[in-house]
Amino acid sequence: MPYERIESLSDPRLDIFRNLKTTNATRDSRLFVAEGPTVVERVLKSGFEVRSILISDRKFAGFEGRLPTGVQVFRLRQDLAEELVGFAFHCGVIASAVRRPAPAMSDWIPGSGPSLIVAGDRITDPENVGALIRIASAFGASGVIFGDGSADPFSRRVLRVSMGNGLFLPVVETADLSATLETLVRDFGFRICLTLLDPAAFALSTFRFPERTVLVLGNEYDGISDAIQCLPSDRLTIPMLNGTDSLNVAISSGIFLHQYRSHYPGGHA
Repeated sequence: MPYERIESLSDPRLDIFRNLKTTNATRDSRLFVAEGPTVVERVLKSGFEVRSILISDRKFAGFEGRLPTGVQVFRLRQDLAEELVGFAFHCGVIASAVRRPAPAMSDWIPGSGPSLIVAGDRITDPENVGALIRIASAFGASGVIFGDGSADPFSRRVLRVSMGNGLFLPVVETADLSATLETLVRDFGFRICLTLLDPAAFALSTFRFPERTVLVLGNEYDGISDAIQCLPSDRLTIPMLNGTDSLNVAISSGIFLHQYRSHYPGGHA
């Protein structure tokens, strides 16, 4: 497999991989970075345009057979690769690829029948964003929507935690989550379900989900914003014992999504 050995870190073609631990420069660019053999391989299978691959000498022999033709492949010594990315480069392979424009909702939402959409309101922790995407995929969600203030769903950490599932599942960012939710209700027949710590909310076990549900999960610290709570919706909670006051947002999402899927066993169209 053709590749190019790089001996100098000043090569500008490496800029997309530089100091990845301390920066997230890709959010404001057309590119994103995927790390690790499994995620890189999924990027290669996803149809996203891959611009370049960086691979360390230590990983080269084991990954060489999966390297594609027609993509720049840069091979570096392990010490140079670690100096470039800014952390212990145990995974040994990383790729840059081109972001796609957000798909129109009509392109990915089923026209009729059951459909589950997960919406994140200001989910700031990349690990939670990645877990939400992976859980949404596992339970057959039609797509995931993140409101303004959420972590970049195509950041290196999010892609790693989600194991690349966001490459195959529609993942949309919106600057106005309230307006997007209203569109889902008005134009696509969804019902909004809010997940809250509220004793007046429906206990999850007693609630029958609508066929077309958009499930909203809130910020890790202050929950769902007041603006979204003002929308017509069903309010759901998970009763907890032993004085437990809350669950991690990703864990909560798995419980809610499992309950929805128990009502509608088929996945999305």
